[in-house]
Amino acid sequence: MKDSHKKSKDEAINIGLIHEHINNCTPSGNKIRDAFTLSFPNDPVFNSTVQSGANRSTHHDLQIKFENNHNSYTKTVEFKGSKFHKPIDVTKQPWVNGVQFYNGTGSKFSIGNKYARYFYNIMLDEIIQYLKIVAPKPTYDIWAKDAFKQGKPSSPFVCELREKGYGSQYLSQCRKKFNKEFVADENDLKILIEEVQKIADEALSCKDYWLQIHGDINNPESFYVHWTKKINMPLIKTVEQLKSSENCDINFKFICEDGSEFQSKLRWGYGQCITNIRIDIK
Repeated sequence: MKDSHKKSKDEAINIGLIHEHINNCTPSGNKIRDAFTLSFPNDPVFNSTVQSGANRSTHHDLQIKFENNHNSYTKTVEFKGSKFHKPIDVTKQPWVNGVQFYNGTGSKFSIGNKYARYFYNIMLDEIIQYLKIVAPKPTYDIWAKDAFKQGKPSSPFVCELREKGYGSQYLSQCRKKFNKEFVADENDLKILIEEVQKIADEALSCKDYWLQIHGDINNPESFYVHWTKKINMPLIKTVEQLKSSENCDINFKFICEDGSEFQSKLRWGYGQCITNIRIDIK
């Protein structure tokens, strides 16, 4: 079975290796530090890394620490890696090969709340009948707490739904059937631009540096490394909902005033049709 969290797990392993190599001044660690100096020759060089972030409540993966005779301070770093030993295209955004630069609960977005409300109204009775769920159907507000929850459910109804339907082909098909008919209207898209702009601005402003590594961090001869300073979010001009042949997720494409593009994905993150309606931005 495909591990849907593999990218996140691999990233966590590599972040641990970055700390190990830099703080122990290994050849790999020295290569990463030297790349920083090469990218920013007029900046002071950091002395060490600090374990920080790398969770849902922060917008960075680690910190680098600068020390001199007078004081010390830290800067935040977002890491994006690839297992493939291939040159880094510095003309593209640093997150292009990594995990999304933002992920959060769908309830923070109007389109996420609309998706949940429509799903409750259209799909829940059918699911109850097919899976023969005994627990009473909850109100929308109670159901939504679990639907947006980043973890296992707590209400009796959704707990039973998970017990009977988690990983089933039936719920996978329910998701696809619903997604095929879910269409954002013009007002939805207008609001989505405003909300994504605000959240993307906040997420990117928290990242002082971006660190990209392609290849095997444990072998200094087998990886490419590149550093980038803070990236400001350009103004979003347009957004469109993308058509999907598989209907696994709801996808949107954004185009900014500088011509750059990025996408967001509205999806179930922890069991199809069960919990963690979320939006990823990449």
